[in-house]
Amino acid sequence: MTSLVAGLRATISPDIGLDLGTANTVVYERGAGVLVSEPSVVAYDTRSGEIIAIGHAAREMEGRTPPSVRVVHPLRRGTISDFRAAQTLVARLVDRTLSSRPRLAPRLVAAIPGCATDIECKAVEQAVRAAGARYTTYVPQAVAAAVGAGLDVTSRCAQMVVNIGGGTTEIAILGTAGVIALASVPIGGDQFDQAIVHRLRRECFAIGLPTAERLKCELGYAGRSPGRGTVLVDGNDLRDRAPRRREVAESLVGEAMQDGLARIMRAATAVMESVEPEVAADLLESGITLTGGGALVPGLGSALSARANVPATVAPDPLTCVARGAGEILGSPTLHEQLRPHADRFTRWYQSLRIGMRESYSP
Repeated sequence: MTSLVAGLRATISPDIGLDLGTANTVVYERGAGVLVSEPSVVAYDTRSGEIIAIGHAAREMEGRTPPSVRVVHPLRRGTISDFRAAQTLVARLVDRTLSSRPRLAPRLVAAIPGCATDIECKAVEQAVRAAGARYTTYVPQAVAAAVGAGLDVTSRCAQMVVNIGGGTTEIAILGTAGVIALASVPIGGDQFDQAIVHRLRRECFAIGLPTAERLKCELGYAGRSPGRGTVLVDGNDLRDRAPRRREVAESLVGEAMQDGLARIMRAATAVMESVEPEVAADLLESGITLTGGGALVPGLGSALSARANVPATVAPDPLTCVARGAGEILGSPTLHEQLRPHADRFTRWYQSLRIGMRESYSP
């Protein structure tokens, strides 16, 4: 009888997990799976303020619009930089996924960076509430990623997850009593793209961020080169200011990404060094689980494993782990109470000093 009532309530007022990410926004409904995954991009008319496109459609317009149309990314490094655009993005994506059936306003949990300040958390909550949710809350992205990756966060054995998103990398160690350690560093897929752009500019060749992202996906790697061939890309030759095509080698892309990947691995080992020996011993058994788009970089798991002396594996479907985990946490009151953030800003700042991650917390 209880399951019947729960199923009826979920049909009328669904539980939604939202990964409002710097690169992509993923909407997950508990019991139905991932319903939509779109780039976190919005295009609007600067004269009328009218929203022209969101998601993939807006992404295709980037760099190809007249002066009267602006293409924006509502989030930067995991926090809202354009409130109206973020609200519109969330509202349209949630409405798109649930418009096919009659319903009450959904319950919704949003995943946010562990480094977010109280003000930034409230901004996300207000944007989600303004989008039509009747109940909103939030959980750290790394915590949601651990649940979405299928880790047993209620196990006696501690579990560790490294979620590499578009704007930040979130690191968490979880145990039976909840979150043992939580840290965030401002490095993610966007920073890799920018590093590739800057590396090519040193060779007097200019490309856009979409081209840099393509090179990252096709040629990026950590550790040992996979030995792939070159990729032909279009851009501007800065010496004669003319359009050109050139081949980009795998080694150039790997060199551009090396510093950012090294910072992520240093951050992960710093978190491990901050915990008690018993927790560190658990990680020898449970290992590190990689999630997020950055987890797909070839060789990253092996490189991190060698550096930390702990096995590291990539979660199944790492791009949607955060949204799936957020939805599952909302559907379990016990899990929600155990994993939702309780600490105030001062406590989070103090914890960051212990872990040695001051750069990851907003001043």
